[in-house]
Amino acid sequence: MLGVIGDVVQDIVVWTEEEVRHATDTKSQISMTRGGSAANVAAFAAHRYPTRFIGCVGEDLGGHVVERELTGHGVEVRLQRHGDTGMIVVLIDQHGERNMFPSRGASGLLEPVEDAWLEGLRILHMTGYSLQNEPTASSVIAAARSVKTSGGKLSFDVSSTGMIDLYGQDAFVDLMVELEPDYISANQDETAMLGLATEEGPGPLLRRLDGVLLARAGKDATRIMRGCDVLATVPVKPAEVVRDLTGAGDAFNAGFLSAILQDHGPEPDLVGAVEAAHALARRVLAHAGASEGDDAPSVLDPA
Repeated sequence: MLGVIGDVVQDIVVWTEEEVRHATDTKSQISMTRGGSAANVAAFAAHRYPTRFIGCVGEDLGGHVVERELTGHGVEVRLQRHGDTGMIVVLIDQHGERNMFPSRGASGLLEPVEDAWLEGLRILHMTGYSLQNEPTASSVIAAARSVKTSGGKLSFDVSSTGMIDLYGQDAFVDLMVELEPDYISANQDETAMLGLATEEGPGPLLRRLDGVLLARAGKDATRIMRGCDVLATVPVKPAEVVRDLTGAGDAFNAGFLSAILQDHGPEPDLVGAVEAAHALARRVLAHAGASEGDDAPSVLDPA
């Protein structure tokens, strides 16, 4: 089973249909959806591989809506309930670019999780966003250590340069070295900031780690690196429709991890898994919000 731990919120998504008109009305479309990087990964992955989500919501309407929505995607949900369910206002301009206004609420209140919630996980996926608040940061780190100790693997999405600044760059690097993630997902800004990769290839931090780096670059090719080597460069097929960038990176992670878990070969097909990641991200780009539309596939048999 794939485990995903961390942030889950309600997204209020505002698509502007004209340039923002300050101090008056701007024509727009607004919807409310499930959000949070970790929850998005779980929702996308569960259609492809059995997935368990671990997080925290409030004992409020928003928390029950989010739980029902995740369950509807086939996710096995394990939730604590404290405070108020987190909420993020996502303002999307006419070019598909986003500005986000987060109030993380209960997502930052996750307490240490039960051992039973971590049983049977082949991979646990965590996000850098989960390091923003205590007690969630300590709880997620403890869960990651537990899964690694039990023989499972760890996937780590760096998430945000702002998150790195907030946590402290040196502390963030030290944490990555300690946790030894098996798979690291990061964009160009994040890889450069941490020293994971440069334009020429692997950076000094990656050489200290034993994990595989998925160096994403938007519409440009994704580089797969490990140690001192570039293992492969995987081109990105252009998206025919770009409706909304929300959730595309989460879809990439879900597509990659579910493909890796379905791969029963002696060595994982990293290129094939990245191609599956690109394909799922393209599906999500064509739909509003963190969604692949109404034609998402049924969950595949893990056997």
